[in-house]
Amino acid sequence: MNFGYEDLRQLHRGPDLIVMMNLSHKLSALLAVVMLIATTTGLAQEPTEAKASQGKVTLRHSASTKVATNSHKFWDGENVAVFTGVAAVRALDFTSTQHFRVRGVNEILLTNGIVDNKPLFAGIEIAGTAVSIGLCYWLHRKGHHRAERWVSIVHIGVGTFGDIRNYGLSNPQFAGAMH
Repeated sequence: MNFGYEDLRQLHRGPDLIVMMNLSHKLSALLAVVMLIATTTGLAQEPTEAKASQGKVTLRHSASTKVATNSHKFWDGENVAVFTGVAAVRALDFTSTQHFRVRGVNEILLTNGIVDNKPLFAGIEIAGTAVSIGLCYWLHRKGHHRAERWVSIVHIGVGTFGDIRNYGLSNPQFAGAMH
């Protein structure tokens, strides 16, 4: 039995190359943002300085004085606002994903089975919000207050872009029809 290219393609029914490239671009962009945040917060820290006083070497970390002057409560007004934004973007992600699934478009990052199971997918969205807040708390505890805010801001920006894209998808059945 001889199989041609189209026969093998029908048997495979896997993701197209274009879909895989889109996923690759999204993951590359996410990695670039994470690396940018990691390097900028690392550069903001001043190195430990050695001071000699009376024959003894004492270590002083100059960032500790910055933490004391720039510290804020974790649940201050700005954090509450950005966390509310993250939660709103995740809720919009849930609704926009349901919107394009109704139109027959396949999910790229998760399986269609996960996305179509609404309680499971809602739990994943809630967990995404909790992980974002947890990461911000960890950065807050480590004294990286600018990175703490930027994690949420980037999360909101990327999520908003994805939501707009999801709502912009049309029904593939009518893609060739004139409106």
